[in-house]
Amino acid sequence: MPDHFSLAQHYHERTKYHPGALPNRQIDWANQPSPFKEYKIGTSFDLKPYLSEKLDFTAEEFKWRRLSRFLYYSYGLTVKMMAQNGEPIYFRAAPSAGGLYPAEIYLISRGTPMLPAGLYNYQPQFHSLLHFWDSEVWSALQSSCFWHPTLEATQFALVTTAVFYRSAWRYEDRAYRRILLDTGHLLGNF
Repeated sequence: MPDHFSLAQHYHERTKYHPGALPNRQIDWANQPSPFKEYKIGTSFDLKPYLSEKLDFTAEEFKWRRLSRFLYYSYGLTVKMMAQNGEPIYFRAAPSAGGLYPAEIYLISRGTPMLPAGLYNYQPQFHSLLHFWDSEVWSALQSSCFWHPTLEATQFALVTTAVFYRSAWRYEDRAYRRILLDTGHLLGNF
């Protein structure tokens, strides 16, 4: 092993694609995970009305329009197709390995008249924001970011996470690699 051993390089070499290295297994299609996260609680903010092309938005509606279009063109559902089994297949603005879409978008609000303080999940299947955490989280975000001054000059922050099982179900050890690629595409859209 070379003196300049890199764990990242080791992982890359062990998980890169070549046909002889892939496990020969059957995928359990009946147990495919949902590409959407569901919350049983929360207040929904519908963003669909703000996708229209009308030009007479009020100042408040224009803010909603900017947020709606930003989220839609970053990770919204852009195409719906029907599979051979009659189930719908959805495609989003950012590509995903195997159409599994492990990435999730969260919006953290410092607290504005538009969006009260708290944590919101972007729900692409409904094109809405779900406010599911009312508590003040902005100070925790600032602490996590080492009190970076940028957070003093803004009211919202976006955070991406991933549901690992969505990719691991199909890609096993290569899931982490796929999640990084998928999240990179999403961040590129941002």
